[in-house]
Amino acid sequence: MHQGKVIAIGQEAIDENEKILIFFGKGVTDGLRPYSVIQEIEQAEDIELAVGGTILFGEQEYHIMYVGHLANQNLQTIQHISFVFSEVPTDKLSSSVYLTPATLPEITEGMTITYS
Repeated sequence: MHQGKVIAIGQEAIDENEKILIFFGKGVTDGLRPYSVIQEIEQAEDIELAVGGTILFGEQEYHIMYVGHLANQNLQTIQHISFVFSEVPTDKLSSSVYLTPATLPEITEGMTITYS
């Protein structure tokens, strides 16, 4: 189990209609910052997400349904991950993790994200 902390939320990062959250580490570009949730993870290089695992956004639990082939590499190197909230993954993105339930979690600054 590894934990990250939300340190900033871009003004365009959360859109209830999109059902996707884009996370980056502190090195996010200025162009992506408004659309991103910025996180800080100690030892991100040790995270290995897999189908059947869980992600906790604070106390809100989500189950991993699909892990794109680039998702772990991006998370480990630049703390980037896209979370797609979908019951049945379609048109799977290689850098994304698909989670259920298909509702966006409430995200707040200072929140802990638990990867397990």
